[in-house]
Amino acid sequence: MRTGIQEELELYMSKSVAQASNREIYEALLLFVQKLAAGKERAAGKKKLYYISAEFLIGKLLSNNMINLGIYDEVKEMLFQNGKDICQIEEVEPEPSLGNGGLGRLAACFLDSIATLGLPGDGIGLNYHLGLFKQEFKDHL
Repeated sequence: MRTGIQEELELYMSKSVAQASNREIYEALLLFVQKLAAGKERAAGKKKLYYISAEFLIGKLLSNNMINLGIYDEVKEMLFQNGKDICQIEEVEPEPSLGNGGLGRLAACFLDSIATLGLPGDGIGLNYHLGLFKQEFKDHL
């Protein structure tokens, strides 16, 4: 674990975990987690779930992704051994705010369940040019 994160820090920031700032560690963790997630086996030829929504209140993703990859506790311990607090690293991540209501929270819960259960699936966001759509009936159609 330390090796992968340390490699990212050395390659992109030329620093060790102990020398790096919280932002630098956050960015190295993003790269490391992205590589781990990209290396996960894909279910070729099997069904895949697509959840379509106009909003996703997903919250902060780094910790959630580390939990779903099964590396959160190991990363937390590695940071602690280097004098870093994972809570401070997590605070660097901005809140995405991709919605404003219950449907966005529901969509996020579905995606979280898909990931936690290890099921193949994606969330698809519907974006409208002028914001949320408005449906009207004209001439009874």
